[in-house]
Amino acid sequence: MDMAKALTAASLLKLKADPSKRREIGDGILTGLYFVIQPTGRKSWAVRYRASGIPKKVTLGNSLFGDDADCAGEELTRIRREAAHILERVRRGEDPGAEKQAAKREVKDEDAANRDKFKTIVERYLKEYASKRRNYPEKARLLGLNLKDEVNAHRAVGLWGEKRIQDITRRDIREHLEKLATTAPIGANRTFAELRKFFNWTVGKDILPASPMTDLQPPSEENDSRNRVLIRRKEVPGSSDNELRWLWQACEAYDGAAGRGPFGPLLHLLILTGQRRTEVSAMTWGEIDMDAAEWVIPAARSKNGEPHVVPLSEQALAVLRALPRIKSKAGYVFTTDGENPVSGFSRMKQRIDKLMAEIAGEVEIPDWTVHDIRRTVAAGMQRIGVKMEVTEKVLNHKSGSFRGIAGIYQVHDYADEKRAALDAWGRFVIDLVEGKAAQNVVPFQQERA
Repeated sequence: MDMAKALTAASLLKLKADPSKRREIGDGILTGLYFVIQPTGRKSWAVRYRASGIPKKVTLGNSLFGDDADCAGEELTRIRREAAHILERVRRGEDPGAEKQAAKREVKDEDAANRDKFKTIVERYLKEYASKRRNYPEKARLLGLNLKDEVNAHRAVGLWGEKRIQDITRRDIREHLEKLATTAPIGANRTFAELRKFFNWTVGKDILPASPMTDLQPPSEENDSRNRVLIRRKEVPGSSDNELRWLWQACEAYDGAAGRGPFGPLLHLLILTGQRRTEVSAMTWGEIDMDAAEWVIPAARSKNGEPHVVPLSEQALAVLRALPRIKSKAGYVFTTDGENPVSGFSRMKQRIDKLMAEIAGEVEIPDWTVHDIRRTVAAGMQRIGVKMEVTEKVLNHKSGSFRGIAGIYQVHDYADEKRAALDAWGRFVIDLVEGKAAQNVVPFQQERA
């Protein structure tokens, strides 16, 4: 260390770095205060003292005065004041350096705790992985967040948000899924799938050594045969046209005016178009051309990432014409507040099931899901003579007839065939509801001749 002389603004400006070593210049006025110059030229301040006989040091930060004599004088005065306060605490028996280190450790521990919070990890997963997927909003919803970062208290983030992810147990997850399954068995399985994907992602990011969901089974049994339809299908025992009729009538009886949302018309449109629930529920008036009788699902909302034109039958247009338009910037068709698409499908399904049971009387209706409506449309189109490739175009499938190289070279848009199919299907549905569905099989074939 250099010999201690009283530091002044002028002397500070003259002090230079030694490329071979670090310099510490003591202040002759305040013993224990040092001006430190690194071989690189970086300058800083420090206080040295002893606590319990052990040498200690507290750094006071970098020197910032540069070549300005006035700034050097002001900095020296301020640093001496801070150093004098530290040395006074030492004389009282305190150890400022140890307290500073403890405070740093506390901040570091707090940062580490926040870093491992379940909510923090979910937000990172959504940002780094899920946000790049088409169904990002649904992934966030299943985990307990929405696009406004609002937390659902009954979902994973609401239940475990403040817990360390390492402290979430297999039992926690299983009990959460089982509770969801009591009211929404299919939804519980979707949550199971998303949680499993999330925990697998954390393993890949070295956040967890292993997923707590390994070998955990879905909470609800689903129809693995994928044969559940709501119309008669001779190869499916027990299937009946009555189920689609009862569903249509239940939709008509659904009390949307009592604050339950426009679910009746929404389900009617699912039946008449065969499109996905997420696509229909988030439909906007801007996507619909009533004069051309077309609905264009934009690429951003289409499952295969391509725009999809859905011809609207007269029956589908009638459903849309009967809907009130809630003025809003978003322009959602099925909405209660104008700003958000309708939600609450689990409650809707429970009410529809109740209404169908009342209409069916003593006939027991097997479990079904909203997605079974889409499967019903496919089966119904086959029944009235629509070719498989046309049905797949209506449903916007990129499989079956359009898989692989056939899909690359198949550029025909099937616009006329899709319209004929949906027009025939719309008439078939209404005739079925009125008890005379069989009349539509031959007319569709004649249209295509």
